[in-house]
Amino acid sequence: MHLSGERTRVIIYTGKGGVGKTSVSAATALRCAKLGYRTIAMSTDSAHSLADSLDVPLTGEIKKVGKNLDAIEVDVIHEMETRWQEIGKYLSDFMVSQGLDPISSKEMTVWPGMELMSALFYIEEFKKAGEYDVVVMDTAPTAETLRLLSFPDTADWYFDKMYKIFKNTVRLARATVGKVMSMPMPTDAFLNDLDHLKDRMKTVRQILLDSETTSVRLVLNPEKMVINETKRAYTYLSLYNLTVECIVVNRLLPEDARGHYPEVKYEEQSKYMQMIEESFSPLKMLKSYQSSTEVVGKKSLEVLAEQLFGDTDPSQVYTTEKSMEIYSKDGVDQLSLKLPFSSKDQVELYKSNDVLIVTVGWYKRSVALPYSLVKKEVRKAEFKDGRLVISFK
Repeated sequence: MHLSGERTRVIIYTGKGGVGKTSVSAATALRCAKLGYRTIAMSTDSAHSLADSLDVPLTGEIKKVGKNLDAIEVDVIHEMETRWQEIGKYLSDFMVSQGLDPISSKEMTVWPGMELMSALFYIEEFKKAGEYDVVVMDTAPTAETLRLLSFPDTADWYFDKMYKIFKNTVRLARATVGKVMSMPMPTDAFLNDLDHLKDRMKTVRQILLDSETTSVRLVLNPEKMVINETKRAYTYLSLYNLTVECIVVNRLLPEDARGHYPEVKYEEQSKYMQMIEESFSPLKMLKSYQSSTEVVGKKSLEVLAEQLFGDTDPSQVYTTEKSMEIYSKDGVDQLSLKLPFSSKDQVELYKSNDVLIVTVGWYKRSVALPYSLVKKEVRKAEFKDGRLVISFK
């Protein structure tokens, strides 16, 4: 069985640490494979637990774990040795030239973000090869995932603004001071790798922004702190124009087990479920319930999948609503950005040439403006129904 149009479906699960993302991801992948989709479950969390959930050993290599089902736990050291050889070699040589021993220098070549980049490039490769119908990503806790998903957007800005300057500077240095310095200079192969990296980042960005195939599902438990963090994650994901299509409320207390749990727990759960419904409506809500046993192995994962999806297809797209829209209303050009749970005093906004910078808390997005808006000034910005609407003169 293949998805319509031979398009690879990408489902990204994220949420606060400990809410059960891995179990939900594994259950989703298992159900997709059972339906006949060529499926891969991929863990991007440095503290991997996908192997534990599936109850099979996994490494940094793709492994077949069942009919129609493969799995991988992205290993950044393995990625550096196999995919980033030229970059790794230069960085290692540079560290040695600065006095580090070869073993320490190898460890230092793994810079922050490498595992994130590797995970994103896997998606690009799967899309290009048409090898899988469904890719299910089990991600790190929310903050790390936000870095993962915003990485192409951020990298795109840095590459466009700084890469040419860096490349020209390196070539000039190689021809001048490089001839008398003991420190190694980047090779052409290194610069070519960066070129390739830049192009691939643009492709990955397009994949992530394609709401017809790629979407994020937020996993949470009915607890106040978890709900609040999930609301913030929804805001920041919307800031980067990623499609959040549904929420998964995991580990609910089952109604038919009231005698096994204190009644006060059910009252508390009812209060938090009301908060969830008020906060995230009209997003699709999937539910699963507390299990008396640990959710490990295919049998328990199949039970979880049944709770979440019943007899429906877990790879279906629940919504394609985009976070960002650009349109003209009453002769005024407007840019509308979905920012749920935000207020005007939390948002900073400024325009720099062809880029609109939007900052919410610690997160910043550079929105590349279409040519029609580049020469126009921002007239006003206001919040309407959870969206920041920016009007241009």
